[in-house]
Amino acid sequence: MQDTLRTRMGWLHAWVGFAAGLLLFCVFTSGCLAVFDTELTRWLQPEAPPQTAAFSPRSLDHVLPAVHDLLAQGEKPFVTLPSARDPYLRLEHHDGHEFLTVPYNPQTGERLNVRATAGGTFFYDLHYTMRSGVYGETVVAFAGLALLLTIGSGIIIHLKGLVSDLMLLRPFAARLRAWLDVHVVAAVVFLPFILLMAYSGTFIRARTLFPPVSYLASLENAFRVSAPSAAHRPEKPAVPIPEAFPPLAPLVAEAERTIGAGQTGYILFQPQTILVSRTDSSGPLLTREHVDFSPVDGHVLRHVLLPGAITHTEQVLKGLHYARWTGVGMRWLYFLSGAMGAVMFASGSIIFLMKRRRQSGERIMFRIAEGLAIGSVVGLPMGALAFFWANRLLPISLPDRPLAEGHVFLAVWVLSVVSGMAWSLLGRPLQGWKIQLFCLGGLGFFLTPLDLATRPGVAFFHVPTVFAATDLVALFLAFVSFQMARRL
Repeated sequence: MQDTLRTRMGWLHAWVGFAAGLLLFCVFTSGCLAVFDTELTRWLQPEAPPQTAAFSPRSLDHVLPAVHDLLAQGEKPFVTLPSARDPYLRLEHHDGHEFLTVPYNPQTGERLNVRATAGGTFFYDLHYTMRSGVYGETVVAFAGLALLLTIGSGIIIHLKGLVSDLMLLRPFAARLRAWLDVHVVAAVVFLPFILLMAYSGTFIRARTLFPPVSYLASLENAFRVSAPSAAHRPEKPAVPIPEAFPPLAPLVAEAERTIGAGQTGYILFQPQTILVSRTDSSGPLLTREHVDFSPVDGHVLRHVLLPGAITHTEQVLKGLHYARWTGVGMRWLYFLSGAMGAVMFASGSIIFLMKRRRQSGERIMFRIAEGLAIGSVVGLPMGALAFFWANRLLPISLPDRPLAEGHVFLAVWVLSVVSGMAWSLLGRPLQGWKIQLFCLGGLGFFLTPLDLATRPGVAFFHVPTVFAATDLVALFLAFVSFQMARRL
């Protein structure tokens, strides 16, 4: 009976794992980068000076003219206050494609002359929407459910020999055995993290999967006289934007008396209100507590803190998932754990293909599956590195430069998928793996010389923990890629 259960779970683990694993590899890889989204934005804007003065609340008023212009364009701008991770004052808004960020001197309020970039938030958006809006968010949420199913079936399969499998890591054994060891070790050692990310991520996006819709109300609405269409509906009068905003320093000081000293992190501007919100780094409880002010005279409108056990549960899971409250060491642990999760999905997909190559290697569907595996496992990291290359090589004056960076990422990824598919359909998948791994290694290896050659001469190694860490991770990825290509 137990063997039958393990056999059935093995079938479920293999097929569901491969079908969702390629997407989940992309989710975990982009999630690794999203952990350091703020630091990556600093790498992507090398013109920003390395040393900044202490934050002066009076500098906030120098941002207000730009805020007024964005509100007039129908945007929803917000200001991010300086923090230990990011010492700059930043004005941000979403233009429908990217989060655009403009840094300001935190003491004087002077706008810093830096290149426009999609920034590290590009990978945050990629992580949970695959750059496809609500549809992508829904697909990723379903992939999270598949991950929970795959984890459960994997535990049942390996529970009997878990300790012995965990103690054996044979990187120089036969290829299938070596890949299986890598898969088991990555999955078991980092299982608590992978399970936490799978559950919290799925919980956060639960409303995407199960929207709170009253089907009885929907049935009643079907028999009602339809409302006027948008074309014939009278337009709502636009909310006027105040000609001048009140000084922001007293508003921040008033908000800190309610939220706590040093706990404010964001200022969101709307025509009707100015919201001063708690920083996400205040603790694992991501409350988004905020104090609302009138944009006309600055008087307090309300203090918003959502109560309730369910709300607090969601806030804790969001805090643990986003990890914005953690220190540098904990963020590196998140990065390593996410990377090993990606290794788990990549090795599992390779094992799936290796076990079926002899029996199904000539079938067209198998070749398509292997082409997709090449394009996912190698293509996504290639696209990410191409994004960094584009940031340094595209003309600084290029219109819609952040969008162009995203287009370069997508073009390289699509090219990788097409190339992998072509080599696989021609019956030479090994050649496809090798060529793309060498390309990935080259992009990673030469990123450091590119960084040093294109970094403005403020200081040769200013902010070394940002620039050097990014370059060293790229070099390590290049080393791993070259080793894998050599051993294939």
